[in-house]
Amino acid sequence: MIQSLNKIIHNPLSLKKKEFINNKLKDKPIILVGMPGSGKTAIGKIMAKKLNRIFYDTDQIIEGRFGYTISEIFEKMGEKKFREIEYEELLKIKNGNFVIATGGGAYIYPKSHYLINKYGFTIWIKASQKIIVQRTINNKNRPLLQGSGIITKVKVLLRERNPIYSKAKLTVFATKENKIKMLNNVIYAISKNLNDNKNG
Repeated sequence: MIQSLNKIIHNPLSLKKKEFINNKLKDKPIILVGMPGSGKTAIGKIMAKKLNRIFYDTDQIIEGRFGYTISEIFEKMGEKKFREIEYEELLKIKNGNFVIATGGGAYIYPKSHYLINKYGFTIWIKASQKIIVQRTINNKNRPLLQGSGIITKVKVLLRERNPIYSKAKLTVFATKENKIKMLNNVIYAISKNLNDNKNG
């Protein structure tokens, strides 16, 4: 994994393309949405480095604020309170040259959904059921994907959430291994969308 990330970081992004994206999205965060385990954080970190933007992971921000894991916060405060906290943190970073990886349910919560769409350039990192199950089955910090029957739980969440995730400006399909290809797909999709809008 370390070797793979190093290859990505040193894979050059043309200065012209970087400047084009950052000029078009000046003070507008690129916000990644999608299911837990889709790869938002991994891709977000690399994308931020490539575009010389600051990276934020809302789950990590919240864990740092309260000193608990996301699962512990869910257990202590409940999901409704967590979604309000998530919204509060998104408000703080709604403007700026950032790349933001959101929690899986952020875009589902109506207040956060509105905020993200209003201020951010939204990208849905769309992962298959198989990839999500593989990446979350042993992860204890996915509060909605705990216990037995994870395949069924993922299937239900996908059915409920995909129509909402699809409202993002762009959709990029998650790949299982090739992070370089996925990053390039994301950058290409952003550039194409901005260029099409410029010409339209």
